[in-house]
Amino acid sequence: MPDRDKPRQMPFALGHEPALTRDDLIVTPANHEAAQFIEQWPSWPSPVGILVGPAGSGKTHLASIWCERSGARLVDGARIERFLADLQGSPGNVLIEESDSKSLDPTGLFHLLNLLREMGGSLLMTARSHPSTWQIRLPDLISRLKTASVINIGEPDDLLLSGVITKLFADRQIGIEPQIAEYLVRRMER
Repeated sequence: MPDRDKPRQMPFALGHEPALTRDDLIVTPANHEAAQFIEQWPSWPSPVGILVGPAGSGKTHLASIWCERSGARLVDGARIERFLADLQGSPGNVLIEESDSKSLDPTGLFHLLNLLREMGGSLLMTARSHPSTWQIRLPDLISRLKTASVINIGEPDDLLLSGVITKLFADRQIGIEPQIAEYLVRRMER
């Protein structure tokens, strides 16, 4: 039988948009403190907050919620000086993700923190490691980061992982039973 007579499945590239709203956030003991911190804005103890947690712990989801609430702009940590040079007026509120990357512009961050202090505004940063371990050599920047509110997000617990699995299926318009998510969580690699 020739290959052309065999039935074939045609793949479709059906993308999906992750749901990153507050209603889609799954809160468990692992991320409760961080979720509470985001909800307390603009009454933060410091105008600078840093969410620290492992990959996949929900930092980007929380940051997205904060951006929606605060009207913050996402700024590339490697191009902060460029952002400041192009800025007309107040920076407003700013989000910098992956702040512990080697490409972070420490001089730009220092100037941004000073501008935010002067003009009012908040800065939210996300990172996988605590700011005290970042490769920053500017003493004034180090002292400013010490005044930031650092919120640690724990490793995802079983409840959070189960919720995330269910959410990932729902993002793709697929409903699954809770016991399927629980089964996957018990057997998946961490």
